[in-house]
Amino acid sequence: MDATRQPPIQAPIQAPIQAPIQAPMQAGEPTTAGRNTATELKLFTWKMLIAAGVVGTLFLAWQVADALLLVFAGVLLAILFQRIAGLVRRFTGLPQGWSLGVVLLLLAVILIGGGVLMGQSVVSQFDQLSQQISGAVQQLPGSLRDQIMEQGRDASSWLNRLQTVASSVMFFLGDLVVVMFTAIYLAASPGVYQRGVILLVPPRGHERAREVMDVMGDSLWKWLIGQLSAMAIVGVLTTAGLLLLGIPSAPALGLLAALLEFVPLIGPFLAAVPAILIAFAQSPQEALWVALLYLAIQQVEGNVVMPLMQKKVVDLPPVITIAAIAAGGVLFGLMGMFLATPFAVVMLVLVNMLYIEDKLGEGRHFPSEDKA
Repeated sequence: MDATRQPPIQAPIQAPIQAPIQAPMQAGEPTTAGRNTATELKLFTWKMLIAAGVVGTLFLAWQVADALLLVFAGVLLAILFQRIAGLVRRFTGLPQGWSLGVVLLLLAVILIGGGVLMGQSVVSQFDQLSQQISGAVQQLPGSLRDQIMEQGRDASSWLNRLQTVASSVMFFLGDLVVVMFTAIYLAASPGVYQRGVILLVPPRGHERAREVMDVMGDSLWKWLIGQLSAMAIVGVLTTAGLLLLGIPSAPALGLLAALLEFVPLIGPFLAAVPAILIAFAQSPQEALWVALLYLAIQQVEGNVVMPLMQKKVVDLPPVITIAAIAAGGVLFGLMGMFLATPFAVVMLVLVNMLYIEDKLGEGRHFPSEDKA
């Protein structure tokens, strides 16, 4: 009896144990190597898509680089408007909107007054300068003088040059309008645009993105303080020196020197050209003295004024500044050179906060905080 009943008892026990083990293999379940291959393929696909997206974004940014530069210039101007409006609100108690209106009104008065002053200077000096140049041409050798006069008779060449200058001026005025309106809208509602940028970041990075943007704004403001201070000092020294030398239109030339001081390296040389020409209309000796005056002012600015300013505000290493200006000029022309230094400040903040601090885990180190 026991021998005949043992097989039915063992069969149900062994069948359920072996069936679940062998069934998946018979159904074609993927092996561990197959799963790893599929995961690696998926990761590789995502990496390729991300790389393609980055390349496409960079290509699009390159195509609209001029517009992005104008927007960046508007951001700089908006920071200036907003911080000055904050000072006006602190001392007057006016709301932020009214304070911004006061700042814009003062800016309009300064620009209109400077334009009228510059226009009067140009008109008053044009006749004298043209006569001096005509006299200098008459003293040249005969062959060279005839060649210059022949070029002067060629009306088509002069018309082409005038058309080029006129088109450049129109483009400049259009860009200036874009920058001004961008700055006004950004300064009027900075929180709206800041939140829009932060929303582009994943939710876990919102606080970090806000912190990075705040530090960038503070760094650009400190850089603007140093730059505007240097511009004011250069403008005052230039005006005073030209007045002592008896050069006409000294206030206008001082204002021009202050404005062009915003462009590092080449701005002071561009500012010296009209002053030297006006001085040359009086005498070559006056032109030499004016050139020496501008050279002395730049030495004072570079060796005394800027080192003192850099103790309190953002200072960039000279190599970074030169490299940024050179790269901006090669890639984007005069506008790139104009905005190269503040763009280098932004990149310095991003590298310190997003790479050195977040990726490497080290303490950030850039001048805007060390000198604060």
